[in-house]
Amino acid sequence: MPDRRPAGPVHFGVRVILSKEEAFTACQALADAGRMLVRSGGLDEADSLGTLFDLLEERLVVI
Repeated sequence: MPDRRPAGPVHFGVRVILSKEEAFTACQALADAGRMLVRSGGLDEADSLGTLFDLLEERLVVI
């Protein structure tokens, strides 16, 4: 039987470091999920994923 104790507080780091492959996989997963949501009528949800995709893509671009 799994342990059902409440989780303690979570402390996020200042940065998230992804390999290039992990970043591309994340972008692909967002794009795939967005397409599935559009096909099933979840336009608002697909728009939210698109916004997240745009943010991730913007942060990945090297200037």
